[in-house]
Amino acid sequence: MAEFLTTQGTLDRLENIIKDAKNRLVLISPYLQLPKTLFERLKDADRRNVKITLIYGKDRLKPDERSRLKQLNNLSLYFLTNLHAKCYFNEECMVITSMNMYDVSAKNREMGVLIREKDDNEVFNKAVNEMDSIVHASTKDDLRKSKEDAPHSRNKQMGYCIRCKRPIPYDLDKPHCYECFLEWKAGPYIDYPERYCHICGRREETTKEKPQCRSCYMKSRR
Repeated sequence: MAEFLTTQGTLDRLENIIKDAKNRLVLISPYLQLPKTLFERLKDADRRNVKITLIYGKDRLKPDERSRLKQLNNLSLYFLTNLHAKCYFNEECMVITSMNMYDVSAKNREMGVLIREKDDNEVFNKAVNEMDSIVHASTKDDLRKSKEDAPHSRNKQMGYCIRCKRPIPYDLDKPHCYECFLEWKAGPYIDYPERYCHICGRREETTKEKPQCRSCYMKSRR
């Protein structure tokens, strides 16, 4: 059964979601400036080899925030310019809230709802599927690149869906269009053979893990 949360309740549950994550942790927050306690919890999760997905939008990350996030080896960072949702979850619990992961948010009047996977499985899974859609619409933010190369300040290079050859933004981590991504996700195994190279569009057997044809792969290594 869903549980209503006040500002402090939201903060407490968010900390517990990070602390109790076993394999997967997803944090969606348009504005991002991690409070010290939450970042320490994230470092603990990273040491446990939890796969962390963090999606932000709106503002460019400050240099000190990018520097802190580089400490997380198991982090996948994404940017979506029209992101407004705030949602945080691990394998068992989810908080949907008005609160950003922003240092000053604790001083605001916020509210949220706690959903447990075992009690509200249908709602929980619908929210997880929406998160997958948000990730697919986002641009991966490589923390190793300079801020001038940040995803919100550059034009997107185009590639091809490796299943249907539809033109899509170039991203080796997301080489399907959204419709084909849903088909792949529902498929029997992750290395399902695909039809096209994500870079040049040439017909050749590829996979989600290896979305380039041999020629494009060799060029990228030069």
